[in-house]
Amino acid sequence: MQLNLFEDNKPGVLLNIANEFIRSRDFVQAISVYEQLRDEYPGDRQSTALLEMVTHWQDALSTMNLADPGNFSSIWGRFGSITHGPLRSSVLRIVIDTLWALPDSERIYRPPQCHFGHVLMEAGQNLEAAECFYKALSGPGIPRGKFLAWRGDALTLAHKETDALHSYLDAFLDDPASVDVQFIKNSTIRDLYSSLCQESTDEREGEGEVAWLPVWGWFEGVFTFPLVRGGTGQDSMDSVTFEAEMREGKRSVPRLWFDMLTSAERLRATARDGREMAAIRRLMKKASSCMFDRYLTIMGGRR
Repeated sequence: MQLNLFEDNKPGVLLNIANEFIRSRDFVQAISVYEQLRDEYPGDRQSTALLEMVTHWQDALSTMNLADPGNFSSIWGRFGSITHGPLRSSVLRIVIDTLWALPDSERIYRPPQCHFGHVLMEAGQNLEAAECFYKALSGPGIPRGKFLAWRGDALTLAHKETDALHSYLDAFLDDPASVDVQFIKNSTIRDLYSSLCQESTDEREGEGEVAWLPVWGWFEGVFTFPLVRGGTGQDSMDSVTFEAEMREGKRSVPRLWFDMLTSAERLRATARDGREMAAIRRLMKKASSCMFDRYLTIMGGRR
C-alpha cells in the first residue's frame, strides 16, 4: 500500500506553512493555519500554544503606539518572552521598522532600560545602536552617563574597542552616578571596576567607586588623555583655580582629581613649570592621599 506522505506528516507541513507566513509578517494567515491544526488535531498542544502566542502578538502589534514610551515599554518588556524563532524575528523587525519611521525615535525613552538602541542591539545592529544612543543625548531628561555607557556597550559588541573606551570614559566623567556599571558588557571595564573595588578605602567610600574609574583607569593604562593643551577652559586651569574649586566644593573630588592629574601630567610631559606641577601635585595629595600614593607608585614604575 502506498503511503500518503502529506497525510502522515500533515501537522509538520502545516506548521512549516505557518512559519513562512510569520516570516512574511502575515500573522492573519498564520493564525488561520493554526486554527486548522487546532480543529483537525485537538490534542496537539504545540499548535494550540502557537495559536495563542501569534494571536496575542497580532493584537498587540495592530494597536501599538511606540511613540508612547509606556506602550513601547510594554511591547519591549513582553518581547523577551517570545520563544518561537520566526515570531521573535518578525516582531523585532516590525518594532525596528516602526521606530525608524517615527520622528526623533532616539529620544523615546522609558526608564530603566527601554530605548531604541537596545532594540537595535538585539538585532545585532550595534553601530546603529551606538549612534542612536549618542543622538539621544541631545534630548531632555536623558541620563548622560547611562547612555554613554550603553553606547560603549554597543561599540564593544561592534568590536570598536578604542571608541568604546572613550565612550565609557565620558560616561564616568560626565555622570557616573547614572551608570549601571555592573551590567557593562566590556570585559576590560568590568575588570577595571573589580580591581578598583578590591582597593576600596574609607576615603573613597563617600564618592562612589564609579566616579574614580577615570583616575583608576589611567593608573591601569586603560584610559589615556592627550598630553598637549587643546585650548579649552579646562586645559588652562592652574593650581590657583584648582585650589579655589576644592574650597568651593562644587565639583566632585574624583572629577577634580582627574583634571588635576591631567594638568600635572601635561606639565610633566612638556617639562614646563616644575613649580606649578608641584603645586598641583600637593593639591592632589590633599584631595586624596590614597590616590596620590598610588600615583607616585605608578610614576616610579613608569620611570
